[in-house]
Amino acid sequence: MLIHLLHKKWRIVVRSDKVHEEKFPETHAVAILEDRKIYVRRSSVTVETIAHELVHAMVHELSFTELQLDDDQVEEFFCEMFAKYGRNLIQIAESVVKHYKK
Repeated sequence: MLIHLLHKKWRIVVRSDKVHEEKFPETHAVAILEDRKIYVRRSSVTVETIAHELVHAMVHELSFTELQLDDDQVEEFFCEMFAKYGRNLIQIAESVVKHYKK
């Protein structure tokens, strides 16, 4: 499934538990940031799991990892990100779950 996050295309790939386990053992989902792909095991397609991976993607797109922030600034960054984009992230997560739970 293709989604748009901050005007960038991201692909969400849901795999069988067995296939996902072979490549990413012991994970429910993983965001491969440089490829803009999120891999999710079929049994882990939930709003919480998808939203969690979308936050990784959002942090990547906002270049957070390149910033040198102290603890207070990190907290402010995440609070601001949630305030601005939280509703949208949850809406995307809900649409992904609906798509795969048909």
